Amino acid sequence: MVTIKNKFLLLAGGFWLSGLVLVLLGAAGKSQQWSFTDLLFTIGITAQAIGFGFFGYVLMQAVFSKKK
Repeated sequence: MVTIKNKFLLLAGGFWLSGLVLVLLGAAGKSQQWSFTDLLFTIGITAQAIGFGFFGYVLMQAVFSKKK
């Protein structure tokens, strides 16, 4: 069963991996003089930051959750 924490963890992983792919595409495009490499870098870094934010949320939920 997928819990709320697991959903946020999957969401964090998805954002982080998509950000990594976009940054790598931007790096490949920079060597080929693509005009939109700055946009790829910006969106990729933002996606990674959002992913780390969701991961931090999952960690804080795990730390501060009360055991019954």
